[in-house]
Amino acid sequence: MKNKKLWISVAVFLLLAVIFAFTDWQISQALYNPESGWAHFLEGYGQIPGSLLGFISGSILLRTYRTEKNAKSILGIIGLTLLTAFAGLSLFGDLFGAQTGADLSIVLILGSAIVTLILMQVLLRCFPVETIAQYKNAAKVGLALMFLAGFITVWAVKIPWGRWTYRDILESGNPALFTPWYLPQGYNGHYSFISGHTSLMFMVIGYILFLKKGSKARNIVLAALLLWGFTGAISRIVMGAHFASDTLFGAGQTLLWFWFLKNKFVK
Repeated sequence: MKNKKLWISVAVFLLLAVIFAFTDWQISQALYNPESGWAHFLEGYGQIPGSLLGFISGSILLRTYRTEKNAKSILGIIGLTLLTAFAGLSLFGDLFGAQTGADLSIVLILGSAIVTLILMQVLLRCFPVETIAQYKNAAKVGLALMFLAGFITVWAVKIPWGRWTYRDILESGNPALFTPWYLPQGYNGHYSFISGHTSLMFMVIGYILFLKKGSKARNIVLAALLLWGFTGAISRIVMGAHFASDTLFGAGQTLLWFWFLKNKFVK
């Protein structure tokens, strides 16, 4: 049954990839509305739940990390702390308006991330480590998902693909700059393909691993999280920040990483 669902999902993904190869421009023409309030809000703050997952996951792993007096253990705790702090920087950067063009104070963002990280450790120490350890594998997925799907894969594709966004093409006044998703242009300072916002907004699926498997609540939450991701994908098209195929591949790679990490860490 699981394999059947997987292959159906792959088939749907491939079908949409083919459709969007011929309809990207028309879809953007139909949905483009840069004055949309809800889409503008998600552009500014839609990535926060995904970054929060990474930050919470890193905090849980720090709480359950067994430190020993050897170089490997020390390097491990340093690396884990840095990854969690980076997730905190992403979280507070968006909270303070990094995506809205607000004037940012790196001192405020860094200070907020460090203070919150410390407070999280104080809070987690109010519970027995055995209780927190129940969520250790889910936390591994959450933290790895943030960096593998939310940053590394996104930018590994964005930088060499060089696809113009719909709104940048309109601003240039030259529709000939549009290219289908399957034709990379090389590095040129444009990063439409793939959608980082969509990747991070679908990353919230990692929250279901903290809920009891097979429970009704987990199924309801899963539906809500997927709806959040789909809404985020549409918002990127509405804002002209991405084409439909950009969001499809952003969501697809996140869900693929989730499937791989879940099978690796969560039995």
